[in-house]
Amino acid sequence: MAEIKSSLEIALEKASRLGSIDKTEVEREKNLDIGRRIAASYLGNKETSLADAFKGFSPQTLQVVIEGAMEVLTRNLTLPRDKMQWDAIDRAMHGVFQLKGSPAKGLLDYIREHLKSYENTKSQYLQQVKAQFQAKLSGMQQAVAKQYGMGMAANLDVEMLPEFQNEWTKIASEIDTHFRTQLDQAKEQLKCL
Repeated sequence: MAEIKSSLEIALEKASRLGSIDKTEVEREKNLDIGRRIAASYLGNKETSLADAFKGFSPQTLQVVIEGAMEVLTRNLTLPRDKMQWDAIDRAMHGVFQLKGSPAKGLLDYIREHLKSYENTKSQYLQQVKAQFQAKLSGMQQAVAKQYGMGMAANLDVEMLPEFQNEWTKIASEIDTHFRTQLDQAKEQLKCL
């Protein structure tokens, strides 16, 4: 298995290949990496407050460290695949709010509503596609019941139909693309605050 390298290690290797080390870039990468690690620790529930973790940095260094942390926090603002993912999303939103304060509140509220709208839209379309294929399933259940009995026919599910899976995959992909594009724009705005 290949070893995973940190951004700092990659930057140092690149600089050594080029023959000259730009000390400011190395320092910047080091500070970005510190911010990333702080945010990752926070998301893993090891840090309770980001504010405490950022004490002691000079103003110039702090700006870069926060940039690294924001990179990790915004990366964790994703389209939820299931209800369990909301804990991580909420923690990332809380971390962004701790770093950016009240200027980020409106944008974070928008992102929360956007993600909830995503879930609702996906659920509604799923129900519509299921309803479309339910008639086809009923016919299959009757055929299976005749040949194998009612027990086997009762186990058939509309989501098992290959046609359903193909249609749902196509629709879900379109929904994901639409909502991800808007989410990415909001995340970029958060980074600029």
